[in-house]
Amino acid sequence: MEILDKMQAYLNSLESKRFHQYLAGLIGVIILLIGLTMFQYYRKVRYLKSEINRVNEEREETRTILDKAHIVKKEQKEIDAVLAQDENFKIAHYFEDLIGKLGLSDKKLSIEVSTPSREGKYQESILQAKFGGMSMKDVTELLQDIEMKKRVFTKELDIIASQKQEGTIDVALTIATLEPKPKETKETTE
Repeated sequence: MEILDKMQAYLNSLESKRFHQYLAGLIGVIILLIGLTMFQYYRKVRYLKSEINRVNEEREETRTILDKAHIVKKEQKEIDAVLAQDENFKIAHYFEDLIGKLGLSDKKLSIEVSTPSREGKYQESILQAKFGGMSMKDVTELLQDIEMKKRVFTKELDIIASQKQEGTIDVALTIATLEPKPKETKETTE
């Protein structure tokens, strides 16, 4: 209480002009402190809002990635089910049977099968076939039969007017299938 009494005595002894100067200084300091506090508050709020927006964008990206991963897993299960139905499926044998069934063996110019290396648990077998002297009916029947086989899909189709036979077309067809990658055998040396 002694400090408060000394302060009261000091203030009472001040002249009115000096008192108003001290009071204005004190009010100025209080306003300055309030201004700095508000500046810091709004600055922090703006920073936190930008962080919330960034986190929301990352959350949306994560949700998109998870949705895509779910779709990929679903498609992987479907592929595994299709692959399990016929484990010994060979695209070349299937295609030869198909063109024999459709009577296109005499129009076949060449067939080439390749298996490019690929990451993941599947490998793709690609069959490239060239035909000459086909009609559009032949092409549509061939494509329709390929489309009906879940195991095989069409990658590319090039059709040009035949130079050899009037009114026919030459076709370059690329189809593919997925196969399980062969398991690598580890050589053990003893």
